[in-house]
Amino acid sequence: MKIGIIGAGEIGGTIGTLWSKAGHEVCFSSRNPHKLTDLVAAAGANAQAGTIAEAADFADVILLAVYYWTTDEAIEAAGSLDGKILIDATNPYIRTDVIQRVPYASSGLELAKKLPNTKIVKAYNTLPTAVFANGHHRGEPYALFYCGDDVDAKEVVAQLIIDSGFIGVDTGKLNQVIHQEPDGILYNYIVTVAEAQTLLAPLQQSSMKVG
Repeated sequence: MKIGIIGAGEIGGTIGTLWSKAGHEVCFSSRNPHKLTDLVAAAGANAQAGTIAEAADFADVILLAVYYWTTDEAIEAAGSLDGKILIDATNPYIRTDVIQRVPYASSGLELAKKLPNTKIVKAYNTLPTAVFANGHHRGEPYALFYCGDDVDAKEVVAQLIIDSGFIGVDTGKLNQVIHQEPDGILYNYIVTVAEAQTLLAPLQQSSMKVG
């Protein structure tokens, strides 16, 4: 799988490295790709660096892992994302004097409106970087929640979650994304699949599946 990483910071760099080491072709991106030399070297032979537009053009799947307040700038730099699978790892926080939650905002739903021809799957936004860096490929893998409207895209993302050392738990369509975002019942819980099912029970997600 060819994967473009838009936002090669802690989350994007960590997840992209896990995918690269799992055998996927990964293109990390930056407005200054030469600054990603160390990251590319650490990620291994399957990794490369390019501009945001180059990573988007290269990829079948894109991981968007940028600050919420830079989302518009990032997708503008990417160019057309029509037909691509985009994994949205953003969360609706803004930076003022401190980082704070944007009331009533859903970064996932906003992104879907901005990119109506892109297959949006929300994932990799519910856990801190340290868990991705140190908690992958456990004997009993941690659960990673995801949701979206395109069934085929979700199957691709579910496999990528497995490849990165976790187990995906499908929480339904994208209109359920608020449960995965800050203040949601599924946000920031480090759990196994069995524990994830307990968290999901109140939401009565009859379409939930593990994969």
